[in-house]
Amino acid sequence: MGEMIRASVRCPDCRLAITEVPAMLNPSDDEVGYELVDWPVSDRGAVTAALAEVDIPFRWEEGLVIVVAAEVEEQVDRLLDEIQAESAGQSPDAALREEGDEEADGGEEAQAAMADLFVAADRLQHEPFDKGIGDDLVAAAAIVGESLPPFGIGRPEWARIQAMAAAVVTALDGDDDEGIVTGARSLRDFLRDYV
Repeated sequence: MGEMIRASVRCPDCRLAITEVPAMLNPSDDEVGYELVDWPVSDRGAVTAALAEVDIPFRWEEGLVIVVAAEVEEQVDRLLDEIQAESAGQSPDAALREEGDEEADGGEEAQAAMADLFVAADRLQHEPFDKGIGDDLVAAAAIVGESLPPFGIGRPEWARIQAMAAAVVTALDGDDDEGIVTGARSLRDFLRDYV
């Protein structure tokens, strides 16, 4: 009745509607920043979309610097490399081969580590106090965090698995029982379709 209603929020750079507000990163001492001032608007938009897709909290700061938690630095490095490769008209796999990686995927080691991660997460959600199970999850998460995705799993899904595993490891390090149970359950549920 004569009132203006804003139906969507628009990105100030690309003017596209933002349908879902991504998770924002709260300031902390353990952060990593990436200066993307020289990146085209479309590539910066792709970074925002990729981080939101894999549920990695972030925030933009003055000077077109995107900030993420230090614990997900490796996953974000990979995502940025992929976006740059695609922007240059090169497939991400080709870029990896140019860097000296002979395999385009993580192979059997990544597949086995993902299966170990599933088993450990499944057990840990029921027994968050079991140090042995926690150690198993930390070991599997370390391999997953350093690996390319196994055959049949996309890079965004793999980045999400890496981020979820890192969150459980952080909860284990902080003796956060509720975070351990919740994170392990979420990780187990996400991995169920891949193992």
